[in-house]
Amino acid sequence: MQAIDTADGSRTLYSERYAQTFHSRHGAARESRHVFLDATGSAAALRAGQPLRVLEVGFGSGLNALLTADAARCGGAALHYCALERELLPGACLRPLGHAALLHHAELAESLYSALDATLDAGRRPGGARLQIELAAGIDVEILCGDARDARLAAARHDAIYLDAFSPDSNPELWGEDFLAGLFATLRPGGRLATYSAKGRVRRALLAVGFTAQRLPGPPGKREMLLATRPG
Repeated sequence: MQAIDTADGSRTLYSERYAQTFHSRHGAARESRHVFLDATGSAAALRAGQPLRVLEVGFGSGLNALLTADAARCGGAALHYCALERELLPGACLRPLGHAALLHHAELAESLYSALDATLDAGRRPGGARLQIELAAGIDVEILCGDARDARLAAARHDAIYLDAFSPDSNPELWGEDFLAGLFATLRPGGRLATYSAKGRVRRALLAVGFTAQRLPGPPGKREMLLATRPG
């Protein structure tokens, strides 16, 4: 992994394996807020004190989780954040990204990084492990390690889904109908799924499994993104 600066001053990681950055070079934090927190309505709901259950596909650097937890802390809202991740990264790798400086409550970042370090130092590795982290009172993060397709997700449990896997071209198994059908099932009726991808085949797959889907203006550097809703 290589840390890189992005256009809004925040940093992200570059994956040599997938030849992609974890977040946009045009602004990592700006993309996260625009695509995931704002489009799903999560940021507004949490800041208004509404409890939420959020599912993320692709925990990565933890940026989406930290920004969501920060919104919950600011609003005094309860948050359960569940993330699917194949390869956990240690806090020692994530601290230099400086994401704590993006938060109103910087201590949330250290709570996350310390828990990741403790888990990996103890020899626990992805492949069926379930990591529970309490970032603050009423705010917890659950990371399900291993292949996201193997995760057992309860029906109609989540209010919002952040689909932030690597691109459909490099990680196609997480963008097909079989996987998306599972995301549809775990999203409550009326819940929203957001993703940075605006590819036609992703939109068609979302529609095929029962979502309504629309293209919205994307963050800086990207013309469009997708927002899907479970009817009802």
